[in-house]
Amino acid sequence: MIVIDTSVFIDYLIKFDDKKHKIAKNFFNEISKKDFILYEPFLFEIELSGVLRRKYDESVVKEIIDEVNKKVNIIEEEELHEVALNISLKTGCRAIDSYFIATAKITDSILITTDKVMAANSKKSDITSYYLIDEIKEAIEYLKKEGVPIG
Repeated sequence: MIVIDTSVFIDYLIKFDDKKHKIAKNFFNEISKKDFILYEPFLFEIELSGVLRRKYDESVVKEIIDEVNKKVNIIEEEELHEVALNISLKTGCRAIDSYFIATAKITDSILITTDKVMAANSKKSDITSYYLIDEIKEAIEYLKKEGVPIG
């Protein structure tokens, strides 16, 4: 089970940075070889829509969101609030990050991100997480080791 931060989706869908785009593309290509269960916090759709709208027309964004939503399980705010609050109190992280970390904690998932600060805060919260820019090989190996074959 995986929680993928919005940053990874953005790096995949929009080529702001060649290196990050290539890494995100490689990661999604690897995980698409197996049916992983993906979880996202309720704010994911809003955050992703907002960033995508800066680049694409509203209709294109809606199409992308519809496709992504077919592949993810959304965890509602009521389930996440208390855990996210405790995480923000423990780490001092941004509110949105606390919801992604809480989603990983509640679903017993790993967290994948291209946000170095989020990766550090999730580790402070005892969540297995990978900063994809430096740890893509380790992330893929972890997924293989957990008994979920890739490829």
